[in-house]
Amino acid sequence: MELPPEAQTIKDLNNVAGIIALIFAIIFFVIGVVTLIILIGIIFIVFGVINLIIRSNIREINNFIDNKEYSKAKEKQLLWVVIGFILGGLIIGIILLIAYLKYDDLLRKEKTV
Repeated sequence: MELPPEAQTIKDLNNVAGIIALIFAIIFFVIGVVTLIILIGIIFIVFGVINLIIRSNIREINNFIDNKEYSKAKEKQLLWVVIGFILGGLIIGIILLIAYLKYDDLLRKEKTV
């Protein structure tokens, strides 16, 4: 079953944010392990875990999109936009926000069909 172009755009943006979250998680884990000796490393490890959680929730959002449950996906996306900005990093937050804004076009188009 093919998705509307708007839904595919949202999924693509989510996938990019997920990849960046994974990269940040790896970087934070490495920095955390290296600096663990002076206890600052714990902070980086926590941010690494948060980025992995963001990535796993992006997968769930994409599953909602695949199942054409766009309203549920939009609701869940909003939470992760906020968390992405605060704890995941500015880049992740911006990409997730752009994807979130695309839902309006998608939901509007779904209502007319």
